[in-house]
Amino acid sequence: MKFGSNKSSFVSSGSDAPTDLRSFLGEGTDINGEVKFSEIMRVDASISGTITSDSGSLLVMERGRIKATIQAGSVEISGIVEGTITAKTSVKIHSTGRVYGDIYTPALIIEHGAVFDGKCHMLNGSKEQAKGANKVEQKSYEPKPVPDTKTIKTADAV
Repeated sequence: MKFGSNKSSFVSSGSDAPTDLRSFLGEGTDINGEVKFSEIMRVDASISGTITSDSGSLLVMERGRIKATIQAGSVEISGIVEGTITAKTSVKIHSTGRVYGDIYTPALIIEHGAVFDGKCHMLNGSKEQAKGANKVEQKSYEPKPVPDTKTIKTADAV
């Protein structure tokens, strides 16, 4: 990624991955509403609402705080995200990252020390991605009853 003449290796470069940092939301900025971007957007700010990009990369830095529905090409998180994330290529949660919500993506990378509290729905095709992007419903967790260990039959060793 380039920002001016400096280069950084935060975003892994793929064949059609964006390489230019076009948007930067700095610390001390609070946004409520809808944010749209292309290429790469770095967030050190606080955002509530929706964040969308057709194929861009969203970088949530350590000071970034997001409460939003996110749709992007790829998402990398070092800060805090609360909400549903839909990524066309990948989601990476760095060791300082915290994600509270569901993720729809074909590839999920979680570094040691990261927090992910939600469900991941692995997508494998464009048809399934389209379904996942529109399916933003919250499901309640219902624990299954644990069977009584006295009634469980085990196979005898041969």
